[in-house]
Amino acid sequence: AKPKYDLVLDRVTHWHYTSREWIKKITLMDDVYVLNNPWAIQSVEKHTSYCAMMKLGMKFPETWMLPPKSYPENKDFQTTVKRYNRLFDLKSVGKEIGYPTFLKPYDGGGWVGVKQVKNHEDLAKAYDASGERVQHLQAAVKDYDLFVRGIGIGPQINLIRYDPSAPLHARYVVDFHFLE
Repeated sequence: AKPKYDLVLDRVTHWHYTSREWIKKITLMDDVYVLNNPWAIQSVEKHTSYCAMMKLGMKFPETWMLPPKSYPENKDFQTTVKRYNRLFDLKSVGKEIGYPTFLKPYDGGGWVGVKQVKNHEDLAKAYDASGERVQHLQAAVKDYDLFVRGIGIGPQINLIRYDPSAPLHARYVVDFHFLE
């Protein structure tokens, strides 16, 4: 979605994560200036990485950001959620992306909270169990030749063969010279 603004005065992203990620997206991709810095809070969200990759012209699977399934029992928070969260149709989003797909927290790593869903029933069950975390719904990459993960330390990046179908402890595969 393209914003219709050149300037945003940010007053809620310090506690409303969905808005924070949208604000980061428009600063990276749409040249919108933001007063109050949404980057100062947290810098490890997948959503921000996806926006940066798109800006650099890199390809990755279609990804939608979904609001949390549930929210804290706070009157002010509930008022904001009702006013600013748009209702969405989870089934339509799943159909648009296609199955299989992955539902995963927008932040974190190590495959924590990641669920592969093969149909709408799996998606509804996984989303209902996702709690208060903002989620991504991301299309699965089908028919890939090689799955590689990059581990960066400073300017150095090591590419490592990765097997997402293996148990968590066996996914990183020791292999040398596997890329041309």
